[in-house]
Amino acid sequence: MVERLSVDRLESPEFLDTVYVILADASRRNALQYLLTRRDRVPVFRLAAEIAALERGIPSEDVTADQQYEAFLELQHVHLPMLSESGVVEWDRVEENVTVTPILDLLSQALPDPTGILDVSALSETVEKHRN
Repeated sequence: MVERLSVDRLESPEFLDTVYVILADASRRNALQYLLTRRDRVPVFRLAAEIAALERGIPSEDVTADQQYEAFLELQHVHLPMLSESGVVEWDRVEENVTVTPILDLLSQALPDPTGILDVSALSETVEKHRN
C-alpha cells in the first residue's frame, strides 16, 4: 500500500517513500515516462503496447498480441492500482484509459532524464518553485 501523494506533504518522509516505491519498478517508470509525453487520455491497451516495446527494445508495432496482453495484465493488476492509489495518474477502469495528474506533472520536474531516476535535490527546488 502506498500513501496518496499531495502537494501539502511534499517534504514529508512518507511522500518520498511513496515516490521511491513508485519509481522502483521499471514498468512503472516506463509507463510514467510515456504518459508524460501525452497530455490526453491513453488507452490502457496502448500503454501496454508501449511498455512491452520499451522492455524489449523494439518498436511498438512489432509487439506481439501475447506480449501486449502480458503487459496489459501487469498494468491492470499491479501497476495501475498503485499509481492510481498514489494519485499520480487517474485510471478510468470502465473506459480503460489513463491520464496524468497535476502531481505527476510536479514530480516530472524532478525527474532529470528519461531513465526515470529521481534526483532528490531537484525535488527540493521543485517544492520551492511550487510554493512561490
